[in-house]
Formats: sequence, structure tokens, C-alpha cells
Amino acid sequence: MKRFVLAAVVALTAAFSLSPTAQAATRADASIAGVTGVGVHNAYVQSTFPWLVDALESGASMLELDIWQNFLGSRAYWVGHDPGNANNCSSATTFAALRSGSRNQSLPACLRNLRLWHDQNPNHAPVILKLELKNGFDGRNGFGPAQFDALLTNALGAGAILRPAEVKGSAATLDAAVRANGWPSRESLRGRFVVLVETGAFEAGNPLDHYDTDLEYADHLISLNAAGNLAGATMFTTVNGASATDPRTGERGGARAPWYVTFDGNASTWYAGSTAFYTANNYLLVMVDAHNVAPAIDARNPTVQQATDRVRQLAAHGATVVSSDWTNPQIVSLTTPRS
Repeated sequence: MKRFVLAAVVALTAAFSLSPTAQAATRADASIAGVTGVGVHNAYVQSTFPWLVDALESGASMLELDIWQNFLGSRAYWVGHDPGNANNCSSATTFAALRSGSRNQSLPACLRNLRLWHDQNPNHAPVILKLELKNGFDGRNGFGPAQFDALLTNALGAGAILRPAEVKGSAATLDAAVRANGWPSRESLRGRFVVLVETGAFEAGNPLDHYDTDLEYADHLISLNAAGNLAGATMFTTVNGASATDPRTGERGGARAPWYVTFDGNASTWYAGSTAFYTANNYLLVMVDAHNVAPAIDARNPTVQQATDRVRQLAAHGATVVSSDWTNPQIVSLTTPRS
């Protein structure tokens, strides 16, 4: 009898240690900033998931897409790590066919995959889409922020996207709103996508481009708000680079600063410093390369317990999203309260 009771206790303890989702999910009022989920780096890569729908059905809280804008050639949006289409998006036009057809599709097809899955699962948990615009915007050639907003709205549906205007409400700026009122609850965001946009690595290193994506989208938010049209914006402009203090200085300071409420950066750098500034102000905080935080764990296939411990470790340090190349649904579907 003692052996049976001990075994039951051990099993119950293991279940709770591996299922922080069960603990977080009981708080229906928890905001999207109050819960830490798992993100998948470059979720469009075929070696990560054979099909984009596999990434969506993994239960991940965040999926990352790399986007190139072909200003002068085919005048299309590419999805891939390098210029051109190299991805797991299907050419399918029905949900049932999302694991068939041809892959290596352009951005509109990838967005159609998202829409087909969304329409099939209208009550899905909120999904953060992190979009890295590799070579930025070019409004002169029809690839500006307004055109991108229209593309997302038309592809995903106006009601499927959490818009900055909804978070801002009657406050003067996004920053004022988030500091005072926080973010909507995860439960209220069922069936919604939260889109973060940030400067890509190519653009950041391009000496001929001094107007980075996040700066341009911040200005876009400011202009729309001044014109009373903020409802047209679809994305939250994101600072990429971990910092223990407010990174909204220089070009990201001044009038632009109050329009940044989402931040991204290396997990090891975040973990080495304080994140009190971000947690105190209810900002969303993405920590990438989470596997490299000491002691490092496998970037692709850690044990469920190792990944669970890492997610909790970084949740306690203020992460909203803990991102890596993990693909195991038992891992990427984890959520836990953010400390």
C-alpha cells in the first residue's frame, strides 16, 4: 500500500512539474503579458516543421517568419532565411490540403495557410507572429507599412488581428495604455494573432539603409494616430536588442519612444541583467536562443523536463516568450505564469 501511495505521489508530482499549462490556464484573467509561452525560431523552415500547419498545431505561443520584399524583381514578398522563397508554406487553398501541394511559397500563400488554420480553429489560443523584415519597407515601390497593413488585414481578416488601437484605447499612447492598463487577457484573445515587426539582420547591417523597419513603423503609428486612423495599424513595432535599461534612446527615443511596448533580444543577455523595467511596465518581452542560457541545453531536442525548467527559469526573469528551435509539442505548448 505504501509503495502504491508513493508511486501515485511521484506520478502526480511529475505531472505538475511537466504541465505548467494546467496551472496558468486556470487564470482566465491572466493577460498575454502575464503568461510566459514558448516561441519557435524560424518556424517556416522545412527541417523544423514539414508544413506551416504543423507549426500552428504544435501549440506554440509564438512563430517567427523571415520576410524579404522584392522591390525591383517579381515585386513579391518572399519568406525565407535568404532572398527567395524557401519555406514550409503550402500552395493549398483548403484546410484539408495544408499538408500537400507545393511548398516554398510567397508571403500571401503563407498567410493563407494561417487563415485556413484559423478558420478551422476559431477559438485557438492567441498566436504571436514575429515578423523579421530582412530588408525593410519601401513605400516608394508599394512595399510600405500601409501596404503591409492592408496585406495582413486582407489575408487574415480584420477581426483576427489584435491591433495597437485596441490596446491603446483612450490613452494618449501605447506606452501610457500598457503602463496603466496592461494587455488584454489571453482568454479574451482567443482566435487572434498578435503581430510583432522588427528590423531584420540584413537591413540592420545595410550601410545604405538608415531608416530601419521598427523606426519606420513607429512613425507610421504616430502618423495614423495623429490622423485618427490608428485602427488601420496591424503590428507592434519591436526593439531588437536586450538591455537592462530603457533602450528607447537616440532614434528610438523622443516622440517614437511611447509607441514601443514590445521588446526582443538574446536570452542570455536578458538573463545576465535586470528586466525589472519591462515587467514593471507590462511590456512584452521575447527572449531568443533560450537554450544557450547557462547551463546550455539542446537547441532542438532537450528533454521535456529540461525545457520546462528553462521556461520557468526565464519566466521568473520576466520573459513573455521563451524562444528556441524546439519543436516537441509537449515543450512548445507549455505556458506558465510570468513572474
